[in-house]
Amino acid sequence: MLEFKNVKKSFGDTDVLKDVSLNVNKGDVVAILGPSGSGKTTLLRCAGYLTKADSGKMIIEGEEYDLNKISSKELRKYRSRVGFVFQNFNLYGNKTALGNVTLGLTVARKMDKKKAEEIGRKLLERVGLGDRIDFYPSKLSGGQQQRVAIARALATNPDVIFFDEPTSALDPELTGEVLNVIKQLADDGITMIVVTHEMEFARKVATRVVFMENGDIVEENTSEEFFGNPQKERTREFIYKSFVWESKNEHDGSGI
Repeated sequence: MLEFKNVKKSFGDTDVLKDVSLNVNKGDVVAILGPSGSGKTTLLRCAGYLTKADSGKMIIEGEEYDLNKISSKELRKYRSRVGFVFQNFNLYGNKTALGNVTLGLTVARKMDKKKAEEIGRKLLERVGLGDRIDFYPSKLSGGQQQRVAIARALATNPDVIFFDEPTSALDPELTGEVLNVIKQLADDGITMIVVTHEMEFARKVATRVVFMENGDIVEENTSEEFFGNPQKERTREFIYKSFVWESKNEHDGSGI
């Protein structure tokens, strides 16, 4: 239902994305893994029109969008079809949890405030924040703020949600609550692409895993095959080192 097609992006002389193509089926949870500088976050930012690609297409349900140029009208339509959850929440500090969730509905979609608030309340309850509806971001923990951001992304009923390292700004205790919400969304069949460093999450929740390095896709497969039978030596090395790191952090209490 979604396709990245020949996406390229350079910063100066550095090729960050080298002709990347990827197909995503409806209901897939695709985890994108890779070392720092591999291009995984840039790919998502290009897909969200937060960074302009040098070239490439995004195709959603047969509708094609040029990632290098797009009209304002096309961009509004495109952004109504995708949700984006950022590393650092990006909530409005002067609005309550409910206000953050409903803003896109009342402003971008001109929805009646009462109807928007009804939707917002249901979504905040869905992410476990039914008792925090009237709280401002400053009164919420990092994990709660990220769950508000997830509810906001769900508000427009998008075809796909992009998550860019959704737990990177959280301490280990709060990481689990956010990952549990994402798992619930996966169980509900919501299509998601998640850039993450959480290997256990990718192994247990993702339906497919993509490993990127140096702007290329090195390997992609089902989660079971990716972790159980990696085909490339570089993939095997990355998996081993990542799980050793997670195991060490579990032992010394510095991570999940």
